Amino acid sequence: MNIVKIVKNVLRNLKFTMGNIPNESVTINYPEEKRDLPDRLRIGTFGLTQNEENGEENCIACKLCEKICPSNIIDIEIEKRDGRGFAKRFFLDLQSCIQCELCVQICPVDAIVMMRVPAKPVTLRSDLYLTKSKMMNNAKLYKQSWAKGSTLQNSQKPKIDKEKK
Repeated sequence: MNIVKIVKNVLRNLKFTMGNIPNESVTINYPEEKRDLPDRLRIGTFGLTQNEENGEENCIACKLCEKICPSNIIDIEIEKRDGRGFAKRFFLDLQSCIQCELCVQICPVDAIVMMRVPAKPVTLRSDLYLTKSKMMNNAKLYKQSWAKGSTLQNSQKPKIDKEKK
């Protein structure tokens, strides 16, 4: 009786395998061909944006991203000049980052953004520490993700039904 079950399973599996042989392969030749990634995929690295008109950094050093980070990987040192705050030092440790995007979501001036670039393998641990200059460079080099603080905050506001008003 046990042999009958084994033979049935082998024949069923052979039938499945033989049925899939004429099907086309779904693999791609990676370096030459690249898959389209979903728009809302959370991958990559972070960037600090600059004002396009005057080239000044957007970060006002409010430290909201530092406070909301569940991994406590963001460290900001504040510098005051010209009546506003600036990030004298901005440090983000990608080793412990859980890609939750809370820092992006809370930013009131859309200064910190996620970039649409797959995470690159590194050989040095120091490459996983993002400084202010690295993050500003990332914002210039790579395409921004769909999410910015203002976009995410507006998407979570309750929708008011106009007919009820």
